[in-house]
Amino acid sequence: MKKEINKNYLKEQQYKTTKYLEARIKIHTFTENKKSFHQWLYEKYNFNNKLKDKLKILDIACGTGVFWKQNSEEAKNLNYDLIMTDFAESMLDKSKKNLSDAGIEAKFEIADVENLSKYKSQFDIILCHNAVYHAEDKKLALQNLKDCMSDDKNSIVGLTTNSEKHMLNVYEIGRKLDKNFPTDRIIDSWTEEIADKMLPEFFEYEKIIEEEKLKVTDLDILMNYVASGVEPRNIKLKESFYDEYREIAKKEIDENGFFQIIKRSPLYICKNK
Repeated sequence: MKKEINKNYLKEQQYKTTKYLEARIKIHTFTENKKSFHQWLYEKYNFNNKLKDKLKILDIACGTGVFWKQNSEEAKNLNYDLIMTDFAESMLDKSKKNLSDAGIEAKFEIADVENLSKYKSQFDIILCHNAVYHAEDKKLALQNLKDCMSDDKNSIVGLTTNSEKHMLNVYEIGRKLDKNFPTDRIIDSWTEEIADKMLPEFFEYEKIIEEEKLKVTDLDILMNYVASGVEPRNIKLKESFYDEYREIAKKEIDENGFFQIIKRSPLYICKNK
């Protein structure tokens, strides 16, 4: 079974702590946009113009709660009930702290995108950011998300994933340096290109692209990102791997002032067909 859909691996290694997820989030601080990716998402959802007394919001695979933490000031203007879910306790623990620090009220529950029956037909907004690729049965996951939607015709499911070319050069360098470097990425089982083919079976949707070039200037942050896909897999690389990788990146920084990474992430705002 592929690592990105092996729940035991995900719970016991990749997401046993928040270390590796936070390393992947941190690389995006090198955006040239004035807003972070999570702030960009919030803006596109346009929550504050939803004409309803109280929004019922379900966040599936909420991770560390960074979406709500980064949008806490805007969210304070919302009238809502929020349930935060994740299948990893480490994520919920960190999410509780982040939302508490940000003054965001929510309930926190263990849940998996492949088993959401308890939430059926209840929510105006269902968020599932960069998580469907962890489902072994992608169609079941999408059907479950759809089933969580309320009868309100304006209810939505917000989905994000990444393109095949997203961060690709980071992995290509690793593969050139060591044949044991993982050839499969976390995102590979449900990229933008796969989502484009699958989603029309379940939803009508608006697709909005966030695409840019990250200009990384901190080698430690870059190397932590690289390690986040290697260390939890217990992959043994040659002893000089990280030194060689760092030298390649340092050369590019010395020449250009930064190490460039292409990122491309679509947001799908989905409605019932």
